[in-house]
Amino acid sequence: MKLARHPRDLVDVSGPIGLAAGFFDGLHCGHQAVLQATRNWALARGGTPWVMTFDIHPAKIIQPADAPPLITSTRHKLALLERTGMAGCLLLPFNRIRAQQEPEAFLDWLFSQAPGIRAIFTGENWRFGRQGRGDLSLLRNFAKPRQILVKTIRPKIIGGAPISSTRIRAAVRDGDLTLAAHLLGRPFSLMATVGGGLKIGRKLGFPTANLTPDNEVRPPFGVYAVHAMAEGCPFEGVLNYGRRPTLGTPSSPLMELHLLDTRLHLYRRTIEVFWGPRLRDERTFPSLMALARQIADDIKMARRALRQPSEKKLWKKTLQDLGIRL
Repeated sequence: MKLARHPRDLVDVSGPIGLAAGFFDGLHCGHQAVLQATRNWALARGGTPWVMTFDIHPAKIIQPADAPPLITSTRHKLALLERTGMAGCLLLPFNRIRAQQEPEAFLDWLFSQAPGIRAIFTGENWRFGRQGRGDLSLLRNFAKPRQILVKTIRPKIIGGAPISSTRIRAAVRDGDLTLAAHLLGRPFSLMATVGGGLKIGRKLGFPTANLTPDNEVRPPFGVYAVHAMAEGCPFEGVLNYGRRPTLGTPSSPLMELHLLDTRLHLYRRTIEVFWGPRLRDERTFPSLMALARQIADDIKMARRALRQPSEKKLWKKTLQDLGIRL
């Protein structure tokens, strides 16, 4: 997938461009429907499907105190977008200048710099321009005389309510990862960088990767069965998220991952963790030996949990989406 940071970078794109527009936090099933409609339109006309989004959430500039915690970081979102088959992503920087741009000026700038855009696809709630004053009515009035198609995709409904990033954030925070997976179309996942630790897990016989996650939405503290993608390969694992009270309370919560059946050296590498069933609460153990026995039990529970038919089915679909053949 090509990456552009200015509309003029789309000038040399072949054929008519179909553009999917939105912030796409989480890239959930509703977002995927917008992307699919964009791809279908472009491919039917010998064109090229692109997606347009911002590098940070606009609220982080406009109303920082009210900005929603992100389900996916920018680099994670780009990785997810690449898996959808879009030809490119127009990743626009959002700053105070962009925040003050009137919606008509934004549209004129976008389409004049990239005249190959002949269709734009969005969800029904897409807003743009200063104070979010740009809406679908304004977009259609702008696009019609220029013979640009505007197509809105209705929200997808699951559990009697529309899929939304807000709903997914609430599900993850509440620990309802089953609901989050239904809304996302894949297990809730995060991208993280592996950092250094005290190597206590290694001394106990269960080496862990200490994760620094990119995203901002986190499940409740506890021990989870997880899948992970590391070095292009899938693994099973056990993840502890919390304050590891047996080992002394850290200044901030820690995320520690033990991959099963491997001894990979992942320091400073990137890893994607897909959260599965929650196994238990964090708790304090009387000794390191007692903690080690519990970790051994956690591993057994994780293996059983990840082999449940529903988990195996979801992970099989996820691997297929990742382009990994079983």
